[in-house]
Amino acid sequence: MKAEMALKICQKCKAACCKMGGPDFSKSEMKKVLKAGHPNYFVELNPNHFELKGKKGRCHYLTNSNSCRIHNERPLMCKCWPVYVNYKNNKKEFVLIECPLTSQLSKKDIQIMKYQASRIPKEIITNSFSSSKFPKSDIKIVEMRFNKFKQKPLN
Repeated sequence: MKAEMALKICQKCKAACCKMGGPDFSKSEMKKVLKAGHPNYFVELNPNHFELKGKKGRCHYLTNSNSCRIHNERPLMCKCWPVYVNYKNNKKEFVLIECPLTSQLSKKDIQIMKYQASRIPKEIITNSFSSSKFPKSDIKIVEMRFNKFKQKPLN
C-alpha cells in the first residue's frame, strides 16, 4: 500500500492507533529516531526496551494533523500495524486489528506486516504494560482504546 493512501486513511480516523500510548522501541530504533534529530521522549524500561513518556495515551510524535513526525524512522510496532503480535504460553500469536486501514490491505501487505511484527524483540512485547512507567490512569486509557478494536487471529 502506498504511504500517501495510508496517511489519508489514518488522518480520517484521527490516527486512533497513535493514541494508545505510542509504540515501544528497541534501543536501535530509539537511537535511529534521535539520530534523525527528533526530540527525546524516551523512558528506558530495560537496556533494549524504551517507551515514550506519557502524554495521556497519545504518541509524542503524532502531529496535530494526525500524521507522524518520525514516519521514516518509526519502529517495527508502527510498521506492522494493524498486525499485532502477542505471546501466549511462550508462543507468538499474530492478530489482525480491524481499523479503517485493514480493508485496504492486500494479502501481501499483511504478510509483510506479519514478518515485521515477528521481528519485534520478545522483551518489548511481553513487558509492554507490566514494566511500563506510564501513570496507571494513562494505562487504563490506552487499554480502553485498544480494546475497542476488533481482533482477528492470523495464525
